[in-house]
Amino acid sequence: MSARSRSQASPAGDRLFVLQGIRLLVVAAMLVVPAITGDFTSGLVGLAFVTLMLAAAIEVARRFVPEHSRALLSWSVLVDGVVVVLAVALTGGYRSPLLFLVFLDVVAVTLVASYRTGIKLALWCALLLLLAHAAADAQVFESKSPVVSDRVAIVGAATFLLFAACTALFSSVNERSLRNNRTQLESLVTLGGELERTRRADDIMSTLVAHACSRLGFVRAAVLVRRDGHWEGVGDDGVTEMLIEIPDRSAPLVWETLNTASPRLVRALDDDLLDDVLPGATNVVVVPVGADGEDLGVAVGEWGGDNEARIPMLTVQAFLQAATQTALALRNAALLDEVERLATRDSLTGLANRRLFDESLRREAARSARLDAPLSLLVIDVDHFKQVNDTYGHQSGDAVLREVADSIVANTKSFDVAARYGGDEFVVLLPNCAGPDAVRVADRVRAHISESVHLLPVTMSAGVATMPVNALDGERLVAAADAALYDAKRNGRDCTWASTRAPEPVIEEGRTWKPTLARGA
Repeated sequence: MSARSRSQASPAGDRLFVLQGIRLLVVAAMLVVPAITGDFTSGLVGLAFVTLMLAAAIEVARRFVPEHSRALLSWSVLVDGVVVVLAVALTGGYRSPLLFLVFLDVVAVTLVASYRTGIKLALWCALLLLLAHAAADAQVFESKSPVVSDRVAIVGAATFLLFAACTALFSSVNERSLRNNRTQLESLVTLGGELERTRRADDIMSTLVAHACSRLGFVRAAVLVRRDGHWEGVGDDGVTEMLIEIPDRSAPLVWETLNTASPRLVRALDDDLLDDVLPGATNVVVVPVGADGEDLGVAVGEWGGDNEARIPMLTVQAFLQAATQTALALRNAALLDEVERLATRDSLTGLANRRLFDESLRREAARSARLDAPLSLLVIDVDHFKQVNDTYGHQSGDAVLREVADSIVANTKSFDVAARYGGDEFVVLLPNCAGPDAVRVADRVRAHISESVHLLPVTMSAGVATMPVNALDGERLVAAADAALYDAKRNGRDCTWASTRAPEPVIEEGRTWKPTLARGA
């Protein structure tokens, strides 16, 4: 039998095993109770023996052909009904001391199998009881107790069915609750897996709002996180996701949710911030996004509907648990970002460090060679920086380096890579920038530094080299730009010097890469 068949047969097989214990209990009651009450008959012995043989056959089938456990379960409960009703008929019918076995059998099947199977068994037993009453009334078999009237038999059968229906109702409510709990747990586990695979804060918030709309049933949802005096987040209207950025404003419902650290349910939004995020929302749930006492923001979901709509508390709790998981994921992402920043950023200036620059250089050099696009490098050095440290002290020297770094960032593009290369030397990687344009960038940076460094007057020298005009790989590009920097220092400092070095062929795995003229060089 395949693994899939075993997995499908296992639940029915477990239920069948429990019902086997009920059968043995029925056999014991059939022999013991009539013996105590004086209603024992020889027919009960034969019926008990047949029931034991039936239980043994079912057990063999359960063990050796488990894939048929579901069908075996359905048919065996009907046979159980026949056995129990026969035992009742042999010991007095509706006055039998074994009548409780009918109720026991129906309750057991309803709880162990399903409420639908319990209802079917109840109808089956009620029919059999009426047939047994009719047979006793017609003297098909002899009964020790007088036969009750037809009216009493009908009332008894109806009472039995009412009892079975109530049992089935309670069982169905319990089953539905368990099923909903299992569904919510599975969806929460799925969300946890999705969050574990997500690193960026925007993607984490997007995962939560998608979960709220697709799995929890909200019409619209949003997540808001407070950062530097404004709110950022992600919204989802069930169709489209959007990034949210809103200035700080009146948000009493948001702050109430954060202060109480508990969900808030409102019919309509009386909150300027949330009304901007979900305009016109009705039947809204607001839950805190926080973990371990740290409040990051809120998640809000619109259930929709009119004033009669009711939001299931199970859904509210699931939304709160999902928000808590999201908060943990956001905090972990922030910690990872901080670790990555510390690993790739210079602690003094905040620029990229040598490690990040080397990685960027390899990536951009490969891209330049693949696309035949120019790649320029600036190497910038503070003139006479040793004198600055000796005259004004290392703290003043550090302040100068920070101001130089700020000037470099202010005069380069966001996709350029500015790094502190070591000491007072800085490098700037300029993708898609030809040599003449790179010289203009270097002059602009130097001029801005001379104007904006207020602590003390400083000047800068810069060397410029470009791929593939001066080099064909990253290592030679750095060497060419560094050589140009030393040419600038030898020619009086406070100037920019462009490399005139010709590119050398690159030999790699037996292949020689010769210089080609870059577009725009």
